[in-house]
Amino acid sequence: MSNQSSVGDRLIQLIADNTKLSADDVSLDLNLENSGLDSFARIELILVIEEAFDIEMSDSESANIATVADIVNLIESKVS
Repeated sequence: MSNQSSVGDRLIQLIADNTKLSADDVSLDLNLENSGLDSFARIELILVIEEAFDIEMSDSESANIATVADIVNLIESKVS
């Protein structure tokens, strides 16, 4: 299993655990804007992700996130 795949799997479970979405509803191509998460829920999710992966996202980085894959790519760029 590649590192990106394990980050993706961990992230999908993290999103499911911290939102009203089920793991079956979350995929790498899920568009967060259309996922039913309001802006407050998205901010809370970013904070959970930062803590879980021990990273920090700038406001501009988090504003440019559209999909779950975008988050995976951002995490990968910060932990490698």
